[in-house]
Amino acid sequence: MPTLVIKGKITKEYNHWVRVFDDVGELRETKYGIKTLYRGHELDDESTIHVVLYTPSMEALQEHMQNEADIIAEAGGDPSPESNVICVCTD
Repeated sequence: MPTLVIKGKITKEYNHWVRVFDDVGELRETKYGIKTLYRGHELDDESTIHVVLYTPSMEALQEHMQNEADIIAEAGGDPSPESNVICVCTD
C-alpha cells in the first residue's frame, strides 16, 4: 500500500477547503480505503496545500478523484491529476 505526498493548489479559502476535506474523510476511508495522515498548507501560502494519504492502491485514489470530482471542485480543489504533484512513497 503506497503512501502519497500530494501538493496542490486550491481556489477557495483554506478554511473552506479543509472543512470539506475533513467532512468527507469517513467517505474516503470507508468507500475507498484511503486514510488521511496529514493535511495542511504552506506557512506563507494558504492556497498551496499538502496532503499525505495512505491508499490501498493508485486505482483507489483515481476512483475516488473521479467519483468525487464534484465534492473536490466544491471544496476549491482541482481533481485532475495534472493539477497536483503526487509523490508515491513506500508505506
